[in-house]
Amino acid sequence: MIGGYLTGRRVLVPRSGAWGERVRADLRSRGADAVVAPLIGSAPPRDTAARDRAFAALSSGRYEWLFVTSAATVEQLRQHRVEVPPTTRIGVVGRATARAIADAGWEVEFVPAGTASAATMITQWCAGRDPAATGRALVLRSDLAQAVVSDELEVRGFAVDVCIAYRTVGIDLPDGVADDLRSGVIDTVLLTSLSVGRELRRQVGELPESTLVASIGPGTTRDASALGFRVGHTARTQSIDALIAELDALVPQESA
Repeated sequence: MIGGYLTGRRVLVPRSGAWGERVRADLRSRGADAVVAPLIGSAPPRDTAARDRAFAALSSGRYEWLFVTSAATVEQLRQHRVEVPPTTRIGVVGRATARAIADAGWEVEFVPAGTASAATMITQWCAGRDPAATGRALVLRSDLAQAVVSDELEVRGFAVDVCIAYRTVGIDLPDGVADDLRSGVIDTVLLTSLSVGRELRRQVGELPESTLVASIGPGTTRDASALGFRVGHTARTQSIDALIAELDALVPQESA
């Protein structure tokens, strides 16, 4: 909506690809100047043979359940032309990942209620299920993600395989973008993960007090605060769409 808080603000979008373009379009529709400059990207895992075996097993229908904890994982599946068979049911960490799954043409069977987190997802999914009556599951994750989902499944007796689908790597900002962040020309920053926060701190350092740092959720806010950032707004539902909508509804005094 033109005329909201975001009108005229210059916003750093820290990921590119389909996600970045969708966020750019949303920001532009609200009158913001979106600067898409990725701070992190995906690289092949160190063991590509293991990844390829897992992807092939997934396509062949070996797994009853597939657990996906990030949209970046969905991008890897699409990039490698993995076909998730209709017999494989998909559990996701939250709405953003569910949207990425839907965009890929697959159906989501399970989305947790409440906070979007790996712990919330797997705790709710396990509740009331009999491991003996549940087929084998595959957990796809990055090299940096904690083994929350697979550990919980193993502890409760479920059959599970784990695949490191990709590595998260830092991407250097263009000099002009880094300068605009240091000077406050880019006056709003979207923080979407700990990895983004780490790269922002490494490459830019301190941000001006006038810069609004907006976090996608409470966990990211805690991580950002530990890195020394002053977070001005935290999304209530761990969703980039919600974060942007909430920012646009702010009044100027809330960012002061």
